[in-house]
Amino acid sequence: SVVEPRGAMYVMVQVHPEAFTDLPDDQVFAQRLLKEEAVFVLPGAAFYAPNFFRVVFSGPEAKLNEAYDRIIEFCKRHAKTN
Repeated sequence: SVVEPRGAMYVMVQVHPEAFTDLPDDQVFAQRLLKEEAVFVLPGAAFYAPNFFRVVFSGPEAKLNEAYDRIIEFCKRHAKTN
């Protein structure tokens, strides 16, 4: 889920740790995303919002789209299979 911004240049996105095999919280999610996909997000814990991460969307659209695609692939790679 997403918390819609109100005049800011970022959005908070909820992480559901139970949906992943090896990402127990927002901090591990952010660390591994940076290491594996070179995409920097801030863990929600830094804002007293556990299991969220913050994405800034003030960059060039092409770069943002590439980052979003990398986040999607990262999530797919770490998702639990049913």
